[in-house]
Amino acid sequence: MTDPESLDRQTRAAVAALAHHIRERDSQDEPTDPDIFALEHLHALSRQGWQPTNARRPEPWTTGQRQRVTDTARRSAELARELLRQPTNDHQEQQ
Repeated sequence: MTDPESLDRQTRAAVAALAHHIRERDSQDEPTDPDIFALEHLHALSRQGWQPTNARRPEPWTTGQRQRVTDTARRSAELARELLRQPTNDHQEQQ
């Protein structure tokens, strides 16, 4: 579980509010319908300034710009390709 101390103030306040809301619901003789409960909680958060936001677009793992390949990287890639072309005899080595 996430350490509560590592969360920002607004997140800690939202967690405390939800925990309080759950405790109130659980102490009722007839618990609130889960959908109504969720809607009430989101409404309460929105009254405190919370607004839903769209998810961010994922960052591309590459910038699209070709990075300069160093001689060492080029030689390493050539060596790896050469080793991959060679047949392996793993099953013979184990016997």
